Amino acid sequence: MKIYRICGYGSGRSALVVKLVNEFAFRSINVAVIKHAHKPFDMDKEGSDTWNLRHNGCPQTLIAHRERWGLLCETPTGGVPDPLLLAQHLAPCDLVLAVGFDEAPLPGLEVRRADDTSAALYQRDTLIHALVIDGMPVTQMPFCFAHDSIEQIAAHILQHAVACPA
Repeated sequence: MKIYRICGYGSGRSALVVKLVNEFAFRSINVAVIKHAHKPFDMDKEGSDTWNLRHNGCPQTLIAHRERWGLLCETPTGGVPDPLLLAQHLAPCDLVLAVGFDEAPLPGLEVRRADDTSAALYQRDTLIHALVIDGMPVTQMPFCFAHDSIEQIAAHILQHAVACPA
């Protein structure tokens, strides 16, 4: 299993990830995505059995059906999620895309819009060695792709993903 990081906010990152997942599926590459949510979320519905269990002291609940299963875990320490540790919960696959883990020590790419005036992540993170941008290529980046260069981006990811520790 290999892992690769995709960063960027308000940049078309989510749409790019969906297209990449489709491309990897077309190539018969079994891909999983670990997405870092930057805002609190709740997958559970108030009043459901799993919600009641969690709110009454059960820190882990696994719910399963023949079509899917999900593991809900409380993380009260509030530490920054580690995509390498989270990947250990996944079923075996060929590739894990760690989406939104801006500070993770993994090779990756940044998705940006040309008109974005915020500080680029690649300028302070040496593990980001590729840029997906809708404008002119950035000359100081070793690899620069247009948003619609899905096949080339997928090939780049496959070449630069690193082994995920078991």
